[in-house]
Amino acid sequence: MDKTALYLLSISAALLLIFIVLIIYVWFFKYFSDLSTKKAIENLERMFSTLLSVTNNITNNFQDLKEVQELTSFVKNSGSRKESLINIITSYGDGFIETNHPLLMNLCEVTEIKSYLIERLTSKSSFKKSLACRQVGVLKLENIAKYIVKLSLCKNKDVRYNVFLTLAKLGDLEGIVGILTNNYENVHLSHRVVIEIISSFSGSKEELFHKTLPLSDDYVRGVLIKAAADYKIEGLRYYYVKYLKSNDKNLRIACIRALCDLENSNNEEYIINMLNDREWEVRAAAAKSLQMIGTSNSFEALAETAGDSEWWVRHNAACTLILLDGGKEYAKRIINSNDKYASEAVVNAIETI
Repeated sequence: MDKTALYLLSISAALLLIFIVLIIYVWFFKYFSDLSTKKAIENLERMFSTLLSVTNNITNNFQDLKEVQELTSFVKNSGSRKESLINIITSYGDGFIETNHPLLMNLCEVTEIKSYLIERLTSKSSFKKSLACRQVGVLKLENIAKYIVKLSLCKNKDVRYNVFLTLAKLGDLEGIVGILTNNYENVHLSHRVVIEIISSFSGSKEELFHKTLPLSDDYVRGVLIKAAADYKIEGLRYYYVKYLKSNDKNLRIACIRALCDLENSNNEEYIINMLNDREWEVRAAAAKSLQMIGTSNSFEALAETAGDSEWWVRHNAACTLILLDGGKEYAKRIINSNDKYASEAVVNAIETI
């Protein structure tokens, strides 16, 4: 073997040895790092549990408590330990956080968790911003919404999504109203996200609807009214009736369904009138929705609508008519009538229901 080959073989062996040493070093580093993290979490869980047992939700002279000072000292200058403490707190669930909110707000102040999260909100990392938003929302940190609102126009979709949900969880009425109205076109909210924002809003949902509906465009109004229907808020009836006259057919359909979801027979006349709408989709929705609040007052209008030029309208009207109390007997009169469409619709409804 010549000297060159021997030299190359020596270099290869040395590199292989270094590689093996590095693998062993990384393995031991990860092992002891995980061990240290596990021990730190166990200490945090113990200290937090002890703190809960001695405070009993008492917040006076909070920072002077020995248990608070111990916990503060342990997480001081350590982002990872602050993250672990946040995870421990949130693992107790929303009910625990709500019940112990004053205590937890004090704890977040003295342990500098609040300032830590504010700093993370200004990070260049979209992931850190999103995570900080979620943590702020779960903890419901006070006096921090202004930092969240600044991120509402962030280009990153995940950050914007978490900003909206966080503001909703914080119950920031003005922030959510601004997003759903003034900034809607800039933030491009989907139907699903709007529904989720409303569902997560911790403040008065009725007040939120009262604030947003007059200021929104027809698309957002339609989404808001669809969401509002689930809560059956009688105080929103004014808007449902008002927007039945909208030029947007989807908004009219949303109002029809919301009015019927109120299950108030006083709304029947409004829905009957919508059986004459210029759009067949609206007529079909009105005919279907009358199943919820219709009475004998609807019989004549439904019978007439059973002869509509559109099949779905005829079908919905006939089905609703025979499902209403006393409606089946009324519908049988149509079978032998001169209106072929209405007669077929009624026969088909009787056979299928």
